[in-house]
Amino acid sequence: MLAKIDNINFLLNSVKTSVVNVEVLENQNKGLVNKNKEKKGIILIKSTKRNVFCILMDSQEKKVKTSCSLQVPVYENEYNERENLYTRGLLLGNLFGDKVIELGYTEFMIYLGSGINKGRRGVVRGLNKKGVKITFLHLGTRYPHNGCRPVKVRRKKFRTKPKILR
Repeated sequence: MLAKIDNINFLLNSVKTSVVNVEVLENQNKGLVNKNKEKKGIILIKSTKRNVFCILMDSQEKKVKTSCSLQVPVYENEYNERENLYTRGLLLGNLFGDKVIELGYTEFMIYLGSGINKGRRGVVRGLNKKGVKITFLHLGTRYPHNGCRPVKVRRKKFRTKPKILR
């Protein structure tokens, strides 16, 4: 059926069918949203001698959020001890966990990248205290169990015959 309003032609039948199709699609999407409420993310943790970096990526491997341990608020140092990397990692895990939960992520795969120190362990424990679900934990740092085989030591030749002076 064709209708004419202000010299503009409208096809009424196609409009009605498109509205019905949109309602059907919305009902189907509601079921999908309820099933996939848990947002999955990937957290990359890189640790250096003085700092720990956390990067949140979504399932399509696009960077969403980054943070480092130098951005965490200063904790109360009662006994004037040296601020170690584990404590900063723990604070970073708590702070990063709050930010990630605000974004709606609940399930994580964690890749512990380069660096061997206690800071990355603190981040994992801080995230765990926030109640996020860790599905996969991958240690990416390669380090030798016993090291490489050392190079052979060059031996100096010894003279077996004494020098004869003339």
